[in-house]
Order: sequence, then C-alpha cells, then structure tokens
Amino acid sequence: MKSRDVTIESVQPTDNPDLIWDPSSQDVIAWGDVVAFKVDPTDLASVVDRTAAIRDLKKFATRSPQIMRVSPDDRQHRSNQTIDIDISDVNNRAVLLFNVSGDGTIQMLYPIGSDASLNQSANLRLPLRVREPFGAEQVVAITSQQRMAELESLLLHLNRRRAPGQVIQAIARYAPPDARIGSIGFFSVP
Repeated sequence: MKSRDVTIESVQPTDNPDLIWDPSSQDVIAWGDVVAFKVDPTDLASVVDRTAAIRDLKKFATRSPQIMRVSPDDRQHRSNQTIDIDISDVNNRAVLLFNVSGDGTIQMLYPIGSDASLNQSANLRLPLRVREPFGAEQVVAITSQQRMAELESLLLHLNRRRAPGQVIQAIARYAPPDARIGSIGFFSVP
C-alpha cells in the first residue's frame, strides 16, 4: 500500500513498527499511545503521512524555534476541555497556528475570521476547546515579521482535510526566511 507521501509496509508487531493498527478497535498506536481512534483501513495512509509530517515539522522547528506552551500541561486532555496555547515573543510578528490531528486532519486555529494579521503584544494566548478527531495532537505555530498570505491561504484551503504531507510542502515552499516554527504535542480523548 502506498500513501500520498510515504511508503506503507505491513510487518509483524515483533518487527518494531512505527505504527500499529488494531483491527478490533480500529485504533492506531505508536510507542504505546493511541495516536488515532477508530481509523478505517482506507484512512491508514493519512495516519502514516501524519507520522512522516510530524518528523519533518520537528526538523523545521529545530532550525529557528518558536517558543510555545500548552496549559494545563497534562499529558491528556478530554473532549470539550478548554486548553490554552501560549506563544512567546511574537510582538509585531504574523502568527499562523494550526493542528495536525492523529488521523492527519489539518485544523486551522489562527488567524480565522477577524483575527489580526500582526500580533501587537509580546505573547499570544489562545484558548482552544478539545474536539474531534481525538488522539495525538500536534499544534504548530509559524511566526514571521511579515504576513504569510500564501501559506495562510493554503492552510485555510487544507482546513478539515487529511493532508499532512501537503502542509510540509507548503511550509518548505512558502515560509519566509525569518520564520520561526514551534510545535507542541499532546493527546486528546473522548
């Protein structure tokens, strides 16, 4: 089976795979944690793409990191719980914030609607409500001294779609040279 961006190879659990799909629960497990709940076999490619995309995001984030935190800093957050994402040192910087869920769904978080294109304070705190799809969440912040219109437009286009590989390609293509990228992960459960 081949996903859009990475090759998928079926192996035995004893071969130490990156992901395990449990056919009875339809959950996808990585390193002992459920990264996506109730995944249909036809959607496994998106979960595999997500795993590869997160690996690439972490490489981007080490080049010029954007500091961010989630609070409360519990390892697991429940449905409808409100959490805060804090992004530091963003005065006069454009901020893009999105989530890559465990099943590979992209969720645009900021800016949406009438949100300001340039932040006017040193820190930005965004309250978010935990919602489906549940599993591993990877919230990503990209900041720059200039508005990132092409990247913002593409993220809005990918909103609610399973397209983690396309997000990586968009960041590589459209992130400006001064971009700082931060990423924080946590788990959500129903």
